[in-house]
Amino acid sequence: MFGLLSVDSLTLKAVETVLPDVLSGETAEAQTRAAPAASTTPIADKANSEANRAAQAEAAKDQAAAQKRTEADMPAEWKALKKKEEELAIKERTLKEMEASIKAEAVKVQKLHDEIQSMLDEAKQIKDQRVKQLVDMLSNTKAKKAAEILQSMDDVLAVKVLSGMRGRQAGEILSFVESKKAAKLSEELTKLQIPFAN
Repeated sequence: MFGLLSVDSLTLKAVETVLPDVLSGETAEAQTRAAPAASTTPIADKANSEANRAAQAEAAKDQAAAQKRTEADMPAEWKALKKKEEELAIKERTLKEMEASIKAEAVKVQKLHDEIQSMLDEAKQIKDQRVKQLVDMLSNTKAKKAAEILQSMDDVLAVKVLSGMRGRQAGEILSFVESKKAAKLSEELTKLQIPFAN
């Protein structure tokens, strides 16, 4: 009878938690009857405490299981967000690698540009030096002979040589050059000396 009494009190508690409004009057009456019997019987107290411990242990297991959620337990949206986050991390790493590669290439290109510019400047200096040597040589040559040499030169080089000479000396040499070529060289010389030309 005591065993039945403790089972009845547990059943009553379970029903009371599930259906509190329906059994409110009956529950209070049953509890008042069960309370004196339970308090007076040590077996009912023991059964009640063992049942409480079992319920508490089950609740603890449920909490532990809830805390140990795996990726399989996650909702679909969470999985999608996690996947996007991983994809973004991969893209970010790829972009950083590409950026580093581009910077390295830019440094190489700048270095090549500087080398080419240095070579061009050096070539210009050598060319200018040779033009100066040619100017000196033609300046020290007789006008008629200098005119023959100038006549066989490229027009651009001839203009550079004439522009490097004093005006009177260049005019004397041009007087011995063929008239058409002399006119063309004179025109190019005036363009060189006029900075505000169209």
